Amino acid sequence: MGRKFRVQSSIVGILIGLGCLALLLREVDLKQSWQALGHLSGPFMLIPLAVFCLNLPLRAWRWQLIFPGASRPRFVSCVIALGIGNMANFLLPGRAGDLARCTLAGPSGSLLESSRALATLAVEKVLDGLALIGMVLFSVWALHPPVWVLALVRTATMIFGGALVMLVVLRYRTRSLIEFVRSAFRWMHLSSFEEKFDGLLTSFADGLSAISSAQRLLVLMLLTAPIWITEAALIWGLAGALGMTVSLKSAVVASAVLGLGFMIPAAPGGLGTYELFGTEAFKIAGLAASSALALTVVIHSWVFVVNVLAGLALLGVKGLSLAQLRRRLNHVGAVDSDGLGSNARPSI
Repeated sequence: MGRKFRVQSSIVGILIGLGCLALLLREVDLKQSWQALGHLSGPFMLIPLAVFCLNLPLRAWRWQLIFPGASRPRFVSCVIALGIGNMANFLLPGRAGDLARCTLAGPSGSLLESSRALATLAVEKVLDGLALIGMVLFSVWALHPPVWVLALVRTATMIFGGALVMLVVLRYRTRSLIEFVRSAFRWMHLSSFEEKFDGLLTSFADGLSAISSAQRLLVLMLLTAPIWITEAALIWGLAGALGMTVSLKSAVVASAVLGLGFMIPAAPGGLGTYELFGTEAFKIAGLAASSALALTVVIHSWVFVVNVLAGLALLGVKGLSLAQLRRRLNHVGAVDSDGLGSNARPSI
């Protein structure tokens, strides 16, 4: 079912991406966009390279701190898993990179470890989402964006606010939820799944320990701020490489709109949705549509190339190939004869 879902979500994403590209092509002059790309300056590319070298460790450090202290992976393991996951999100359908991070974070790769890592990933997404909402609200005050941006903020607030409420309920009402699901399994005559589900949900709730500590949440929010500042600095640097004037304030808004645009299902690598939201974001900053598209293409290409190269290098450090990673993802969830409580690890 996991493979089927990833294929279906990939098809939906491709269709949405093509629709976004069709909308975009109606308002841009591709010839002008191509001419704008000819002004790309090499030395300015050192700025986004330095930003990437700072952003990845920051994100890995924050992810490490979300884990419960007793099962916290090493910092190097988080960097490797995060880098490989980012690459897989660009190359594989259905946001498979997020699943890759969960299977690579723990030392054994068991399903229980993956369940705990999945919970930390959920906390990370909520932190990013709330930060992006705050950044877009800043744009309302600073740049007076169009109505669709406000609609995007309202949608994001409902999604991430609802997700936060669900995580809090899962953290503090785990036993009640387990009992409810057990009753449902018994009613459906699936009693054999009761104990297995108990272990998975308990492990998932354990991964949510960060939301029960005000001190840890404060540290995580303080770490989230520089993460998104570096994202804005990357956009500012690439704009300078094209000879375009984009203020840091506008770069902050653009990075937020691009981030929220990723809530929408997209083709692998975000093709189509990235270009549409990026172009619209830079139009808010005052760029013409054709120049905005050129800048968005440069940013998207940079992010793609750097993340894929870094991921391939980290795959080598991990001793895996891309084909082995795909097989590992296809077999995630396989358990041995001892059930979910064992340290089952898919073969590669």
